[in-house]
Amino acid sequence: MTKPSAADAAKALEFKNRGNDAIKTQDYPGAIELYTEAIKLDDTVSIYFSNRAMGHLKMDNFQSGINDCDKALEIDPKNIKAYHRRGMSYIGLLEFKNAQKDLKIVLASKPNDATAKRGLDVCEKFIREERFKKAIGGEEQQKVNLYLTLNLETFDSNADLTNWTGPKLDIKQLTDKNGKPAGAEVTNMSEEFIGTMVEEYFIKSHTMPKKYAASIISHAARLFREEPSLVELSNVETPEKKISVCGDTHGQFFDVLNIFKKYGKVSLDHTYLFNGDFVDRGSWSCEVALLFYSLKILYPKNFYLNRGNHETDNMNKIYGFEDECKYKYSKRIFDLFSQSFEALPLATVINNDYLVMHGGLPSNIDSTLEDIKKIDRFAQPPREGLFMELLWSDPQITDGFGPSQRGLGFAFGPDITADYLKRNKLRKIFRSHEVRMGGVQFEHNDKLVTVFSAPHYCDSQGNLGGIIHVVPKNGILLQNGNDDENLIVETFGASKHPDIKPMAYSNGGLGF
Repeated sequence: MTKPSAADAAKALEFKNRGNDAIKTQDYPGAIELYTEAIKLDDTVSIYFSNRAMGHLKMDNFQSGINDCDKALEIDPKNIKAYHRRGMSYIGLLEFKNAQKDLKIVLASKPNDATAKRGLDVCEKFIREERFKKAIGGEEQQKVNLYLTLNLETFDSNADLTNWTGPKLDIKQLTDKNGKPAGAEVTNMSEEFIGTMVEEYFIKSHTMPKKYAASIISHAARLFREEPSLVELSNVETPEKKISVCGDTHGQFFDVLNIFKKYGKVSLDHTYLFNGDFVDRGSWSCEVALLFYSLKILYPKNFYLNRGNHETDNMNKIYGFEDECKYKYSKRIFDLFSQSFEALPLATVINNDYLVMHGGLPSNIDSTLEDIKKIDRFAQPPREGLFMELLWSDPQITDGFGPSQRGLGFAFGPDITADYLKRNKLRKIFRSHEVRMGGVQFEHNDKLVTVFSAPHYCDSQGNLGGIIHVVPKNGILLQNGNDDENLIVETFGASKHPDIKPMAYSNGGLGF
């Protein structure tokens, strides 16, 4: 660190103030750029780093946030905001013991800080749960597959069933060879049921009976379980039958409805693939998940889901889906959803040309599609390896691999994408996982496409949503950056929705 000139110090302060204004307007990428300019001029001011950490925190760049807070505390060990933001970043990385230490420091100085209190409560809850799991010999030993052992009789005394006035679901109790309950099968799922569920119940903020919800989850989860970790789809021989790929929808139910209204419903002639992160953040995650699962039952060969990093227990506890499930249904319904997420495939190949995964490419430079097929996905993802990287990694501008700003997975460059495509004889990578202001963005010399389908994300970002249609030889070139004759790339704005904030049902989640 070198003491700046008076002129540079004054200009740095101006950049910092503009960065603060950008934070207030929720322009977090802009804020990060402005704080970076301030730091270039004057790297002796602790608050410039802790303020930039706030921008990174809001962008889910948890490791970058930690790095900035470390620097801020090196300059000023009494910077309480740096402890606070580092603690919250550690929570984002699921490093709860480190977070606990920082948040205790914050509360020693500011005992009434509500966000720090909630954060500490989350940390201590996770730490207690981990100790309990170790005490009983590990979670997996004790785990019972709920959707494969579901007993429908346990829901029959619920009043919500008698109060339901919509179409009746006919549900079959499945049994194993010993006659014990083995899950549920919905035998009459229909467009009528889905339409009424959406129009008369979900749009009007009503729920369905827990027995119906449990049965839908059980049936859909078994369908996902039967699929391979790498699903293969094709419409080469039937190019008139469109395959549409959507990215994150994050509980933005009214935007999901707009996708189907604008681009066509799921049908035998129109297949949809939603590329992960359909829950958390938004306050209609239950509605999105139950709609998607109902569509899977009705059109098992025309509706597909890839798993995202938010279809995991730790994310659901922090970002609201667990609390939403408990509020609208029950802890048992959340547990069913949790295990159903473990059944979701991890990636999809379309026409042997396009690989679709939520996050990014493997760090193993010799990896092939066969490696994805071999993943035993029926668990919570580990913190390292191919399984996790498919959910968490992001592209970077420079060649090679770099550290992830998030702190999980890796950043991979254009050369990594090109090598993977060549090695696996693929045309492009489709991925999601990050907001793109235009909804769809072609990257890595147009060999990688990020598609994000939650417009005006969290009611704050102002971004468009995007969708990619795979239509062999019938694409539209130059549309939204498209260079591929097999693709149509479209974007859309946000839909109106009731005045309910993101994560409205969260009791302990943070949302950052």
